[in-house]
Amino acid sequence: MKPLIYLLIAIFTSFPVAGYSVNPESYERDLLGALGSLLTHDQSKATAQLETLTKSYPNSRSGYLLYADLLAALGGLTPAIGQALGHLHRDVVSELREQLSIRWHYWHTIRAARQDLWPAALLQLSGQGRMVLYMDIPAARLIVYENDSGQLKEIDNFYASIGIAGFEKRREGDQKTPVGVYRVTGFIPGRMLHERYGSGALPIDYPNGLDQIYERTGDGIWLHGTEPGFVNRAPRASDGCLSLANGDFFALHRLIGDSSSVPVVIDAASEWITSAELHRRGQPLSQTIARWFEARLESDIPLLDRLYSPPHGDTGDTSVRHHSHAQPSSSFAELAPRLRLEDKQLFAYPGEERLYVADLWLTHGSQTKLGIRQYWHHTADDEWQIVKELAIPPNG
Repeated sequence: MKPLIYLLIAIFTSFPVAGYSVNPESYERDLLGALGSLLTHDQSKATAQLETLTKSYPNSRSGYLLYADLLAALGGLTPAIGQALGHLHRDVVSELREQLSIRWHYWHTIRAARQDLWPAALLQLSGQGRMVLYMDIPAARLIVYENDSGQLKEIDNFYASIGIAGFEKRREGDQKTPVGVYRVTGFIPGRMLHERYGSGALPIDYPNGLDQIYERTGDGIWLHGTEPGFVNRAPRASDGCLSLANGDFFALHRLIGDSSSVPVVIDAASEWITSAELHRRGQPLSQTIARWFEARLESDIPLLDRLYSPPHGDTGDTSVRHHSHAQPSSSFAELAPRLRLEDKQLFAYPGEERLYVADLWLTHGSQTKLGIRQYWHHTADDEWQIVKELAIPPNG
């Protein structure tokens, strides 16, 4: 049994064995529970757990990997399954071990370290949209947050895979996952898709307004399920989409429904801060938006000229390609006397320095009349400038 324990310790040596709380019916809970028994030398319990797991989840390749290692160790053999297995130029066994390692590390190290901390990208959620999906790429977790009386609240959490070539998508066919702020645009049921997408898909709006400025290409980036024969994919296994277990995809779809307005924030270098710091960081942009709104109502052209960036980088700051703005709607001026800034949603844009995206909802009387999406750049000279502005549907 010792060779197996040494192998597992080598993989998980920095991750303490501790309890964690997840859905008691969770596949991940059962998988990591069996791994915990192996790490604590309780081979009888591990055997029973892995027998149950592989019967309940016959497509669990990670479960069979652990079971094979356990049986090989009980037979006095070096776990043969630990040797590299070439398949389509990929080491499938190493990918399974990486998936186990990432899952274990998240529940036993990362999550505890983030107690009472929140993603720095999520500056403010709207009151009307309420939910946001946050993909933490290093942790391979898709986390669902909601606006709970002005505070972030985690309501679910799923293991998810990204593109086989990594992240920071730039061009069509590069098999990378984009980094940035996107929106779910609808739902496609699994019966209308190839089986590789599993139980269904939630397309997102890549390339978004910022991607278009950078002339990034490609499309068809979705959140979707997993093909037959797998419970989950390896951490990097898709063509650029976010892939979840089919059961997790169903749970996600139940949470957000067929909404076409749920933000998806994909972050490759997540920072976690307190709610007080989150509020502090969002204040300058929030105050600037209030100034912008007042300037629009009063047609303060000099101030508006300062708030909208010159086209094509005329400021000399090359960290962002500036883009001439488009007026969101000619009806703004017509409605201005009674227009009100009803709600807003603010994100620090992942992967871009000093760049932010704001969704604004403006009302006239009891009806929402205008939706505006703005990409803001905080310059090195401590100025705030809009680099692109788009009209969006009131519920978009």
